[in-house]
Amino acid sequence: MGSLENGSDEPLTPEGRLFLQKEMNQVIYCAIGMKQPLDVDALKLAIQSCPMYTHPRFCSLLVRDSAGREHWRRTRVEIYRHVVPVHGPVAEGLSDEAAVNKFLADLSTDSPGLMGDDKPLWDVHLLMAHQCMVVRIHHALGDGISLISSFLAGSRLVDDPEALPTIGPSLSMMKRRSDGGGEWWKAVVRVLEVVWFTVVFVVEFVLRTMWVSDRTTPVSGGAGVELWPRKLATARFSLEDLKVVKSAVANAELSNMMKGNPGLRWGNKFGIILLPVHYSRSFGDPLEYLRKAKSMMDRKKKSLEAHFSYKIGDMAMTFLGAHVASLLNYRIFCNTTFSISNVYGPREELTFGGNPITYIRATTSSLPHVRLQNTRASSSVVSRMKSLSGLMWGV
Repeated sequence: MGSLENGSDEPLTPEGRLFLQKEMNQVIYCAIGMKQPLDVDALKLAIQSCPMYTHPRFCSLLVRDSAGREHWRRTRVEIYRHVVPVHGPVAEGLSDEAAVNKFLADLSTDSPGLMGDDKPLWDVHLLMAHQCMVVRIHHALGDGISLISSFLAGSRLVDDPEALPTIGPSLSMMKRRSDGGGEWWKAVVRVLEVVWFTVVFVVEFVLRTMWVSDRTTPVSGGAGVELWPRKLATARFSLEDLKVVKSAVANAELSNMMKGNPGLRWGNKFGIILLPVHYSRSFGDPLEYLRKAKSMMDRKKKSLEAHFSYKIGDMAMTFLGAHVASLLNYRIFCNTTFSISNVYGPREELTFGGNPITYIRATTSSLPHVRLQNTRASSSVVSRMKSLSGLMWGV
């Protein structure tokens, strides 16, 4: 593989530099199940025709100059070096789901193998015996939204092989509800609530960054836990169970979590909200902890905690550098028990390389606590699957 001229070198974005620090060296793993046996040649052609394949980040080497600054250098991509067929079962005596999870866990210990300076930072493993395609991408290339959007741009609809899929909430879901009335005193109360909750939660956020940490639990790890061997578990939730939870928590609408401002840009921007999880064996009602979490989440939504955490990270990157910013992020992850990340998935049933997709599960590695990743599908797609699934990644 030959690199192109040095004049094409581009500096990494601040977020890209953050994800290359040893404390935050994250890799994204996405398992994509297929309905039919995998056709290696067809999948290679589909990958080559995918917009992701020609994106500058996927066609660039990670290089460092004499001062240690990282840059992207354009190169020629050789598909055979990035697509790796795996013949035969990856584990004996396990179901396809368990075998794929074990493969992902084992692959996560080989993240340095993705960081070579001789090819772009991504690869695809084809698990032939399990009809699954595992995509491994370094987080420095982009965030979950950007990457899944690029991948789905190479997919097609089952009902219309020429049509492109869509992700994210539909336009009807993105319409904001109006509180009505328009009384000035209600607006004043809302502003005061925002100010109060922002101050309270920002102080808590700062303390959590410095020294306050969660109490030890069975899922807590020790020093250097992000380097330990990993284990994945898939959690499935039936739609009937979700309906029970929805009816048990007053004024909780599942669609509320999918509402947003259509004017916002998608990009490598992320904020953090610290959400206490109440757990007690003394609760007579097993859903009591859920009501407590719903009440806390309502207060969190009235604060600017996520915006504050993003601004602090942005200022740390700008004025203090990637090393200090990564240490701040690392402290937050060390002082908490787990993180939850949601990424919008497809709204229709899809094919890739002519093969129908049965599931998409994504997660990341190298965090010093448990990671729960949920890839959302639309209600119409989920209703055909009868269940939702998510990946829990832990030690």
